[in-house]
Amino acid sequence: MLHNGYMWAILGIALLLIELFLPGVYALWIGIAALFTAVIAFAVPSLDVWLLLVFAVATVLSAVGGSRIYARLSTSTPAINDMQNQLIGKHGVCIAVGENNQIRIRVNGIEWAAIADDIITIHDAVVVTDFRKAMPIARRV
Repeated sequence: MLHNGYMWAILGIALLLIELFLPGVYALWIGIAALFTAVIAFAVPSLDVWLLLVFAVATVLSAVGGSRIYARLSTSTPAINDMQNQLIGKHGVCIAVGENNQIRIRVNGIEWAAIADDIITIHDAVVVTDFRKAMPIARRV
């Protein structure tokens, strides 16, 4: 019969290999805990049944520790759908002027209804400085 350490090591390696084919990182933490349990099983072979408790505690600790490390590494969120923050600071051109400081601007080939914060005429170069009520605020450059 195999030593407990070998069984835990085989389980840990199998879980790490399964992790390669699964989305997310669920099996990773359990695999790390199983490998840790294998090390403990080789170091203290008399634990036998207590190894399940060691594995449970190691699983919780590796999951909590891993999620904290992952959270620290991924502090920046991609701004894929955050057009407001993507537009601020971009340069464009005024293509139409309306009443009450309402203008239309073209930024990166896309037309936007905007609010002018100073007097802007057609064909003036503008820059987006802020957003108010989901509309860009533009000023003349």
